[in-house]
Formats: sequence, C-alpha cells, structure tokens
Amino acid sequence: MVETRFIVDSMLGNVARWLRMLGYDTLYNRAYKDWKILYLAEKENRIIITRDRGLHHRAMNRGLQSLYLYMDDMAERLAYIAYRTGIRLYIDLDKSRCPVCNGELKKVNREAVKDRVPMKVYELHYDFWECTMCGKIYWVGGHWKGIEETLRKARQVLEKMKTGGVFRFMEGTI
Repeated sequence: MVETRFIVDSMLGNVARWLRMLGYDTLYNRAYKDWKILYLAEKENRIIITRDRGLHHRAMNRGLQSLYLYMDDMAERLAYIAYRTGIRLYIDLDKSRCPVCNGELKKVNREAVKDRVPMKVYELHYDFWECTMCGKIYWVGGHWKGIEETLRKARQVLEKMKTGGVFRFMEGTI
C-alpha cells in the first residue's frame, strides 16, 4: 500500500514538520514557488496543503488534490488533514521521518551517539534514532508530552468531525 504523500506551501512549515513526525513523506521548501508546488504535486501524486486560496483554487482547477487550511490551531489542522485524507494521528517511531529534512529515521545503537548528544541526554535515554539523510539524532525527550497532547487533541477534534459535532471546516477542499 502506498502511503499518502504531501507537499506543503511556505506558510505551513510547522504542518510539514508534524506530517513528517507522523511518518508521511512531505516536501517543504520555503523557496518553492506556486508553479513548483503544482508541478511536484502532479508529477509525484502529492496532496497540496496550503494557506493560499489562489494556489488551492489553481490546484483544484487542474484536478489536483489540495487542502486549504485557514485555521491556526495545530490540533485542528491535523484533525482536518486526517478527516480529509485518512492519515493516522499517532507517532509510530518505526515510520517517523526527520522533521527537518524529511529523511527516514533508523534506530541506532546508544553507543553510536554517545559523542553526538549532550551527556545528560545520553545518561537519561536509551533509545535513539538517526536521520539517514542529515544525520540528526532524535530521542523521546521532554518535548514528547507536548507532542502527545497536541495529537490527543487532534484525535478528539477528528472524532467530533466524524460525528458531525464540529464541522466549521470548508467542504470540497479535496
């Protein structure tokens, strides 16, 4: 089964990072012009995520899949993307991607990162992942609580969307 893939416009870099953490191949580059986003979405069968109404309408007119996000709350954004595309709203560390460069993460031996992370981190943690593209090292640190809380809220909003309890989102956006 082919996973859903995305391309995100320059106004939504934070959404790109979240989608990558959730394990979705997500292109993002602040320098991408609209024509490049449309080209890559069509060529690579990616869903466009944008805050630009014009880009959204051009994508729809070309028959491309596009989501227009007007909301500011990250949990609402993620819930809406999940509602429209069916993505999972939990982090699977075996599928998670680098939030910085979109590279795949691989679990690495703790000893291999000893000189690459702060000593306190090394002493407190036993599981580490390395980006296969940029080499950045990741671990489940103090920020994990905030990540899980945002995803919990997103799952709650998604359930309300599914039951019709909350639906102030634009229809026909994908």
